[in-house]
Amino acid sequence: MIITSKVYFPTGDDVNSRGSTRKHISASVEESLRRLGTDYIDLYFLHRFDDLTSLEETLSVLNDLVRQGKVLYLGASNFAAWQVAKALGISSRQGWSRFECMQPMYNLVKRQVEVEILPLASSENVAVISYSPLGGGLLSGKYGIKKRPKEGRLLENEMYNNRYNDPIFYEIAEKFTSLAEEKSFSPISLAVAWVGSHPDVTAPIIGARNCEQLKPSLESVKIDMTKELRAEISALSLEPPPATDRNEERTEHNYGSR
Repeated sequence: MIITSKVYFPTGDDVNSRGSTRKHISASVEESLRRLGTDYIDLYFLHRFDDLTSLEETLSVLNDLVRQGKVLYLGASNFAAWQVAKALGISSRQGWSRFECMQPMYNLVKRQVEVEILPLASSENVAVISYSPLGGGLLSGKYGIKKRPKEGRLLENEMYNNRYNDPIFYEIAEKFTSLAEEKSFSPISLAVAWVGSHPDVTAPIIGARNCEQLKPSLESVKIDMTKELRAEISALSLEPPPATDRNEERTEHNYGSR
């Protein structure tokens, strides 16, 4: 069993009960250890980049937790690539424990990580356990252009509704469901398998409310995600532009490679 936890968001009304400050992180990890009934946490994530706290302060206290044996490894969730790169640089310069894992959002309709986060992970040998492979249920087969379930996260949670409210996402979901049915796969299994097939993704994070929902996610490992199948699925959604925004770099009409 690998135990992970996160820190950043408010745990109380006090001004110090939030963020990535030394005080909040020090208090939060003790509370997490107490609630979990364990001596240490295997992987401890910053849930979000703290715009108001020095990154040096945050990384310093995280390094202390590793030295104290309360945390084994460190991670960053929802960080931009430049924020992770900056943190890796500071940790290297100071000789501190660094981020060993990133936890970004990644699915067929949310592919921004392909631009810089996944290349950074590959370059710096950082693990990636991405979340939301089903897009909050969008790619589960229950949604389409005019298709909605009676209940679901996208309908009940305003944050997820805003995240996935672009009409083109529902067009992609409908095409994806049709492709899955054509190939006799569960859309859930295929969506998870597509995420997991990216060479820079260590493992997709799956979630379920019951065993019935969990089964198709687990069966994703049975799908032979060939390069051809991945390309066919990927073609259903827009590939994000390269980091330099020079689309010609993906064609023969470029400066070439060394």
